[in-house]
Amino acid sequence: MILKVLVFALPFALLLGCGHAPANRGSDLLITGAKPDRLFVIDASTRTVRSNFHIPDANDSVGIDLASGKEVFRADLSSPGERVKCMFAFDVTPDGRELIVYELPTKLGADEYVVEEPRFAVFSTAAGLKAQPERQFAAPRRIHLLLAKKDGASFYAFGFELFEYAVADGRLIAQRGIRSWERPGHSIPDLLAIWPVTEPTGVFASPVYSNVSAPGAPPEGVPTTSLMTLDLKTGHLDYRDFEPTAALIFSTVLSPARAEAFGVYAQLTKIDTAHGALAKRVNLDHTFYAVNISSDGQEVYLGGAMCDVAFYDAATLNKKANLRLPGCPDQVLSSLRVIHR
Repeated sequence: MILKVLVFALPFALLLGCGHAPANRGSDLLITGAKPDRLFVIDASTRTVRSNFHIPDANDSVGIDLASGKEVFRADLSSPGERVKCMFAFDVTPDGRELIVYELPTKLGADEYVVEEPRFAVFSTAAGLKAQPERQFAAPRRIHLLLAKKDGASFYAFGFELFEYAVADGRLIAQRGIRSWERPGHSIPDLLAIWPVTEPTGVFASPVYSNVSAPGAPPEGVPTTSLMTLDLKTGHLDYRDFEPTAALIFSTVLSPARAEAFGVYAQLTKIDTAHGALAKRVNLDHTFYAVNISSDGQEVYLGGAMCDVAFYDAATLNKKANLRLPGCPDQVLSSLRVIHR
């Protein structure tokens, strides 16, 4: 099999399909997208752009061969009489054979638009350039992220709550609280979980914000930042407070050893996950929205904003390098993904 990347709403998210990368194993490749139709493959060891692909009409679901840039999959979600949108919520099954998409359809009438019920659509990634969904099933509203479970039988849908559905037929398997979590002394939480990064651990992580009651605190409580983690193999969901909110964090990634996590926005933050504490924080040259980490845990990669990717030492948080993308295109919330080859 070839290694493919599925690109959906190109400026926003990148999802990796299965397969084997080219030779020269032992290093990381970074994948990022930028407006309006660019996809970059970066060699992390040399800090150079290996490939710079242009993807025409990249507003729908597109799959390309990373070795050649050849388009191998396309699914136009809309059809005559119905306009379908999807922003962030989609994922590829672990075997790379199916793409799951959260669709928001609108019926286009002659004199009115009718908002229809949202749905999940499942495509075969081998369906070519005119792919049609193999099956569709009902979905809840306000879903912003999909993550396939490692066994391939189910997937998670993040919204006001965390849902788990069967891939085969859309059966609801479980529902767990996010806004209805049961954490004594904690208010209803807020989160912005739109970056589907789970490499290299197979654990999704996101900052979560809530007010926490404490002795001597005001009635509304103390604004507190927690780390939410979801293990895509076991399904274990965990929340751990680590600081009274002092800085905004947009996205986080768990280190391979799982004893640390890293978060980013205007600062780069290191979180001690073993003790639930802030370990270190440094200011950045500008805001970054997306964070990832090398497969050996020694470097932190920052991207998802403006036209550069930054490299930081995971132990010291010292800046090691900065790579400006050719032509300086805007990454606009792109997820920075890592392939270990």
